[in-house]
Amino acid sequence: MTSKRMSRRSFLQLTAAGTAGAFFAACAAPPAAEPAAEEGGEMMAEEATELRLSHWWGEQHNHWLPIVEEKANVKVAQEIYPWGEYLTKVLTQVAGGVAPDIIQLDQSHNADFFPKNIFVPFNDYLAGSGLDMSKWNVDPALELGYNGDILALSLFTMQGRSVYLNLDLVRAAGYPEEELPLYGRDNYDTWHWDDFVEFLQAVTIQASDGTYEQYGYAGAIRDAHSLAYQMASYDADLVDDPWTFAETEALLDSEDAIAAAHDLIDLTIVHGVAPTIEAQQGIEGGLFRAGIAAATIGWTNQSLLAAELPFELGFMHLPFTGRRVHGIGANHWSVNTASDNIPHAQEAALIQTTDYEVGQALVDLAATISAYDPAYYLDTLPEGDLGVITRIMLSRLAGMSDCDYCSEDVNMFNRAGFGRKGRFLQDTVRAEMEKALIGEKSVEQAMQDADAAIDEEIARA
Repeated sequence: MTSKRMSRRSFLQLTAAGTAGAFFAACAAPPAAEPAAEEGGEMMAEEATELRLSHWWGEQHNHWLPIVEEKANVKVAQEIYPWGEYLTKVLTQVAGGVAPDIIQLDQSHNADFFPKNIFVPFNDYLAGSGLDMSKWNVDPALELGYNGDILALSLFTMQGRSVYLNLDLVRAAGYPEEELPLYGRDNYDTWHWDDFVEFLQAVTIQASDGTYEQYGYAGAIRDAHSLAYQMASYDADLVDDPWTFAETEALLDSEDAIAAAHDLIDLTIVHGVAPTIEAQQGIEGGLFRAGIAAATIGWTNQSLLAAELPFELGFMHLPFTGRRVHGIGANHWSVNTASDNIPHAQEAALIQTTDYEVGQALVDLAATISAYDPAYYLDTLPEGDLGVITRIMLSRLAGMSDCDYCSEDVNMFNRAGFGRKGRFLQDTVRAEMEKALIGEKSVEQAMQDADAAIDEEIARA
């Protein structure tokens, strides 16, 4: 096979544009189809089956799709849409009966698809493939199942959430750098949320007139994903059934949910280490990239590395309150029931997600790890910042961590466990947390109102 190899630098620039931005693939695929025989004994290659694939990853698939095409004997036509338009576009295609053979989704999309018989179950195909199902990092029946059916295959081991530091600003504030729990140090992944808040207070600098010379944290936090991670550290979920789309109520008025919301909102309204919503407006790329904030929380992927920021970065894991957390639920491929090429689409999906050659290409270019047999790639991770980010992502996963205590008692939760009214929940949480941030409501009232509105929507569903 001949393919044009993309440089790691180019790949990083491409991945910076993606949402949830890193990805992975990996191990053991069934053999490629045997060539068909012509009359008279001459052998000729079977004509490749044409498949359509929709996704939002830009040009990122171009590097490994030639591997999939050769091994599955398919030709893949990519339909690429921006993240913000993707869900609406694909749902419209499904409703019109013109959706692609393979549809890429994020975990947060599943509620709009899984209960509606849109996808072909992989159960029988996987059973006949000879694949060792014990090698998935998470059982697909849990991560991507609905009513006993496996409706997708995960493209990578889900990224973690970590803290990125502007070490130049940390030094400017006079904070003792040696106390930071950076990756590789003896105190790595030991900070609780209160330790993090104390650090942010120490690196926030205000002038005598009250204006900020630098913030400790980069933004006013009000999104449901951040709330879900904070609640998970309290061992709490957003709804009473975060996995099977059978929830009966939201849990946002619980003591743990309100405490988690306080943790996030208080960075702005109590501790004064994060900007107000108004103060962060109009700053291109946000306060962290602009060099105005010492810390931000983000996915363990290449986005900030690709940005080539004009300051030195430091990396630490997400602080916790009760338990360390790691969210489950990555991007994945599903096969459309309306496809005319279901067996070929399933084979292509299996190769993309389990073939070692595809998996190694992802490691080499993006330091991302397959959801299938991820331990296979541990000795091939790069050095430097990209390798550090990947090792932080793995450090709370048993069997893949190089930090023994980091992987103990980790809450492996559904990071998009928003229920079957997920989009409504996310919009409602954001709106109510914004009201608390601008002082229109107390945190308690905002969470209670969010809970009541979501309960009403669940009842209608």
